[in-house]
Amino acid sequence: MDEQEYQIVLVKWADAHTGEGGWHTIEDYEDDGECVVETVGFLIPPTEPGGKKGHISIWQTIKEGDGIHPMHIPDGMIRSIQFLKAFSTEISLLAC
Repeated sequence: MDEQEYQIVLVKWADAHTGEGGWHTIEDYEDDGECVVETVGFLIPPTEPGGKKGHISIWQTIKEGDGIHPMHIPDGMIRSIQFLKAFSTEISLLAC
């Protein structure tokens, strides 16, 4: 698959996390819910090189068949996937 065909996505997923440090009475400990984090990158299908079955695979950077920083998030941890599109108007970042 050509890198121009890769979709850029925002993935929201439940990460492993810890509670506050220190000693706690187990009976009084309250679950504070999921730790949902957000990651953006190039989506690689699980059937393609760089993808992983049973996971959502995203890479930070892709160039001419090479890539860096792959992340493989197990399917069961995924809460949502949003496909991102380019803005319809140009934004000049050089004006900042």
